[in-house]
Amino acid sequence: MKTLIKTISLTIGVLALLAGAGYYFFTQNSTSGGEITKVAEKIEKREGTDGKPEKTEADEDDPDMEEVDLQILLHQMTHQKISAGKKKGAVEMTQANIDGLLLIVQANKHLYEHGPFYEDALTEWQQGDFSNAVTVHNTIWDWHKGTVGRATGLMSAEEEQEFVERHFR
Repeated sequence: MKTLIKTISLTIGVLALLAGAGYYFFTQNSTSGGEITKVAEKIEKREGTDGKPEKTEADEDDPDMEEVDLQILLHQMTHQKISAGKKKGAVEMTQANIDGLLLIVQANKHLYEHGPFYEDALTEWQQGDFSNAVTVHNTIWDWHKGTVGRATGLMSAEEEQEFVERHFR
């Protein structure tokens, strides 16, 4: 009887551990882009009549999104386009996500060390040109002192579709 109880307890413990690990893996490796939408909507709400984002004096030194968070989102968006040995995280490269990040960058670029880099990259993406995705990925990868997963090129259309199906559908 004691052996049965120990076996059941051990099984439940292992299942709980696996469920926790699965949840952690899922939340760490896939992002819906909801944060992008939330921050972009906040900026849009405070835009002035001329269409340019206005910040109050209190907000002048505080970005709407921390630069490191923006870098992570950009980096994870490139995963949809690039070939690499290992990729951690994925944010779908939708027009809405691109537009949202571009709005965030334009409202905060004076506070970002690499503001022009982000704006140039996102402007090209907004126009449908993703040829810079490897450069964007590897530049951010270098800034974060990446050791595995350097981009080696762009994926084929078929590889990208498989990535999208696997991560977002």
